[in-house]
Amino acid sequence: MKKLKPVFLAVIVGCTCALVLFKTVERQTIKDVDKHNAIAVQIGVFKDADNANKMMDNYGGLVFKDNDLYRVYYSILNNDENIDFITGYLSNRGINYYLKSIKVEDSLIDKSYKYETMMCKTNDESKLSINEELLNIYKEVV
Repeated sequence: MKKLKPVFLAVIVGCTCALVLFKTVERQTIKDVDKHNAIAVQIGVFKDADNANKMMDNYGGLVFKDNDLYRVYYSILNNDENIDFITGYLSNRGINYYLKSIKVEDSLIDKSYKYETMMCKTNDESKLSINEELLNIYKEVV
């Protein structure tokens, strides 16, 4: 039994070190991948612009042309807390959505960061207003 104690201790220490190292590498990798991406909360995609505009009129958001498709984005965000708020808001109203990763320029992410920081600190109605402003910022570029 005395010989097994050092072996168990070595296994536990080794597993702990491996887990810490893995989590550190995983977090850094996720940050690098997401650096140029934002999350679009898409509520519809259409081949016909009129249908996309009808959805936008009924539910909000903006229509973005993507090749031959018209995508209705309710929101484009980077902050997890804001994404959770918007998806919860849509779910409570029975609106289906799809989270789509989109590539955006660093300057645009930097510009939206200020808005998203304010969005985290405000009440629900203000969050929705800030969300509209964010969409208008992305509308210029996406």
